[in-house]
Amino acid sequence: MSSHRAPTVRALGWTSFLTDFSSEAIYPLLPGFVKGLGGTSVEIGLIDGVANAVAAVVRLPSGAVSDAVGRRPLVLFGYGLSAVVRPLMAFVVSPFGALLVRAADRFGKGIRSAPRDALVADLVEPADRGAAFGHIRAMDHAGAAVGPLAAMAFLLAFPGQERRLFLLAILPGLATLVVIWRFVHDPPRRTLAVASTTLTAGLSRPQASLLGCVAVWSLGAASEQFLLLRVADVGVPQAFIPLVWFGMSLAKSGAAGRAGRLADAVTPRLALLAGWLVFAAAYAGLAVTTSLPAVLALVGGVGLAYGIAEPAERALVAALAADGRHGGAFGWYALVQGLMALPAGLLAGWLWESGPDGPAWSFAVTAGLSLGACGLLVAGFRRDG
Repeated sequence: MSSHRAPTVRALGWTSFLTDFSSEAIYPLLPGFVKGLGGTSVEIGLIDGVANAVAAVVRLPSGAVSDAVGRRPLVLFGYGLSAVVRPLMAFVVSPFGALLVRAADRFGKGIRSAPRDALVADLVEPADRGAAFGHIRAMDHAGAAVGPLAAMAFLLAFPGQERRLFLLAILPGLATLVVIWRFVHDPPRRTLAVASTTLTAGLSRPQASLLGCVAVWSLGAASEQFLLLRVADVGVPQAFIPLVWFGMSLAKSGAAGRAGRLADAVTPRLALLAGWLVFAAAYAGLAVTTSLPAVLALVGGVGLAYGIAEPAERALVAALAADGRHGGAFGWYALVQGLMALPAGLLAGWLWESGPDGPAWSFAVTAGLSLGACGLLVAGFRRDG
C-alpha cells in the first residue's frame, strides 16, 4: 500500500472502531430492551430484518453515485446520520419506535457502506486488498468488542439505566465525524463512471454467481440477536450478555486481521469457502446442544467464521468488478445481502417460536443454508475457472 494512501485506510479503520463502539454498546441490549417494551421474538427478528432491508435499498444507488461524485461525501453523510439518530433509542416507548430508530441508523449505514468499501478498493493494489479489508474489519469488530464491555461496566455502576447509556452513545459517533473530516479523502485521481450506467449495466457471470451464493448464505445468516437470546436461555444473566458479545467480537476481530492476509495468499474464494464452512459447523453445533460452555464456545465459532469470511467477500467483490465500477459492485453485494435480512429474520423468528425445539430448528436451517451456499460457491469455481 502506498505510503500516502495508508493514512486514509487507517482512518477508515478508526471510523469503523468508533462507530461500532457506539453501536454495539446498544445492540446487545436490544433483545431484552424490546422484550421489556412488550415485544416478541418475531418482532425482534422483524426489527433487524426491516432495518437491514432499509439499508440494502440505498446501498446500490449510494455506491453507484459514489462512482461518479466521489466516496468521501457519502461516507461522511452516512456516518453522520447514524451518529445523530442512534442515541434516539433512549426515547423509544414501543417496539415500533425501536424499529424506526434502528431503521434510520441502518439507513445511514446503507449510505456509507458501499462508498467506503469502494474507497478501499480505489486506494489499495489488488494484491493487498484482503489485508486492507481485514484491517478495517478487525478494527470494526474491536470496537464491537469494547463497546459492550463499556456498556456492561456502565450498567453495573448504574443498574437499569439503559436509556442514559443510549444517549451517551452519541459521543463516539461524533468522534467518528472528526476522524473522517480530518483524515479520509478520495484519491487525487481515479476513473469515474457514470452513476446511471452503473445502476443499469449487466453483471458479469462471475459477479452474478457470487451474488447468488451470498443470497443463499444470507437467508440463513439471521440476526445475531438470536445468538444472544440463546445464551440468555441457557443461563447467562442479562447484565453479562455484553460480555458474550465482547467474546464474539474479539473472535471476529482477531480472525479478520489474519484472514485478510490469508485471502491475499490463497485467493479470496478459498478463504470465503473456509469461512462459510466454519459458520455452518458452528450453527450445526448450536442446533444440537444446550450446554452453557458449549453454546458459548460455538458462539465464539460464529465470530471466527465471520472474521474469516468478511475480508474474503469484499476482496472477491473488488476483484470481479471493472475499474471505476467498484461502488456499484459493492452496492449490488450489499443490496443482496441486506434484502435477504428481512426474510432471514422472519424465518428465524418463526422457527424460534414454533415450539420447544424451535431454536434448534432455527440453527439447523442456518447450517443447512450455509452448506448450500458452499456448494454453489464450489460449483462457481468449476464453471468460472
